[in-house]
Amino acid sequence: MESPLPLILASQTRALTGSSRGLSRAYTKGDLVRVRAGVYYNKPAWLALKAWERYAATVAAVAASDPAAGFCYLTALRVWRLPTPGVPDHVHLVTRSPHKAGRLPSTTQAAKNPKTGLTGLETVRGYGTFRHHWEADIVQAGGYAVTSLVQTVMDSIVRLELPEAVAVADTVLGSRRKKGAGLTRIDLQQASAGLASAAKRRRVLEVLALADQAAESVGESRSRALIHILGFPAPVLQRSFIDNEGFIARTDFFWPEYGVIGEFDGDAKYLDDELLGDRSTREAILAEKKREDRLRALGYTVVRWDWKAVTGPQILRRKLDGAGLRRQKSPPGGLIPLA
Repeated sequence: MESPLPLILASQTRALTGSSRGLSRAYTKGDLVRVRAGVYYNKPAWLALKAWERYAATVAAVAASDPAAGFCYLTALRVWRLPTPGVPDHVHLVTRSPHKAGRLPSTTQAAKNPKTGLTGLETVRGYGTFRHHWEADIVQAGGYAVTSLVQTVMDSIVRLELPEAVAVADTVLGSRRKKGAGLTRIDLQQASAGLASAAKRRRVLEVLALADQAAESVGESRSRALIHILGFPAPVLQRSFIDNEGFIARTDFFWPEYGVIGEFDGDAKYLDDELLGDRSTREAILAEKKREDRLRALGYTVVRWDWKAVTGPQILRRKLDGAGLRRQKSPPGGLIPLA
């Protein structure tokens, strides 16, 4: 997780020029955003950043203003390149002092325009800090001091809702994790045994029971957890199909007893240049249609869903009900009380 553009540090400016007054003047003039005390960013560039980029720049600013900062939970997930449920509201840090624990609002500011009385940040999200008082195993990763990979995963699994926790577990266990070290089930089982809370230990075991490294995307992981929560039978993952023309596809989900194939359609499949390869979006959509026609010709029912269904469980329930899947009479609770 890197800041898109270099931060402007008052300490470095003073070391180079002997004074940082020029930064204060530029801030007052409206050319700079003060992200943290003594840490600035070009204002037009700041306003042009996407939410994740502003979050990354804020994390970098916190680290620059407090060299002793140790990042944890959702912030550490990002540093370790693991999935999070959207852009966090806060930069998460650990503290040894219970008196310093808690939330603080964003300190990202810009000077008001004397004519309009506006700063330009009114519609731009800022990120405060959230200091957690807990024991932490701090290591260096991605240029930051963060909780170790196994602690980051443990801290997140016991606090996130089940679909998000399963996505973290799938990713850290899975072979698709290309950047950074992964973990094994034994690593997570051993770490869970050291948790003081029985509820947290149960949560980790529940997530590990659902985790499957065959999942190839966060959307697939979250879908599978929702399938479990909604009470539908567990699907077979990544099943290959062939017909008399040869290989057709390797599908996301398959329920052989029902003859139902399920496919999660993320936007990246049709918009990401790396995934598209030499094909256009139009060509990719046409290829998907032909692929689905061949699967239906074999007698299978094909049901598709996207992020809207993953974030709205009732949409997914209606789709799977309509495909003929039967729910259990007593669906599993899925979401135990969050720790």
